[in-house]
Amino acid sequence: PAIETVAAVPEGVTAEYGAYLAGPLGHCVVCHTPFGPNGQPQFDTMLGAGGNAFPGPWGTSVSANLTPTGLSGYTDDQLKTIISKGVRPDGSHLLPPMGVAYYANLTANDLDAIVLYLRALPAKDMPKQ
Repeated sequence: PAIETVAAVPEGVTAEYGAYLAGPLGHCVVCHTPFGPNGQPQFDTMLGAGGNAFPGPWGTSVSANLTPTGLSGYTDDQLKTIISKGVRPDGSHLLPPMGVAYYANLTANDLDAIVLYLRALPAKDMPKQ
């Protein structure tokens, strides 16, 4: 198979750079976008809506809704802690396959850009399970 490349986006606290980090680099939107009948994420219609179940020895984790609908109850600082430390405001920890170990090294500006991007996504409801 051919190796796909993506153009780098200029670093900065912008929604565009956040999309670059949450998309091709961090793969956030892959797991947090519902899969269609073809097994592929529905980026065109359900970007970031969540609802994918990931069973494992930890039980079953379900990807959260990353659109403004799902994030409305969180402050930017809470979101940055969830992403980089894997801890929700109530103290509970995210389950695999969330790649917290990879996201722990994001810079403050990277986290700001990701949150800016997520807040700019079109609001979507999580699909019914």
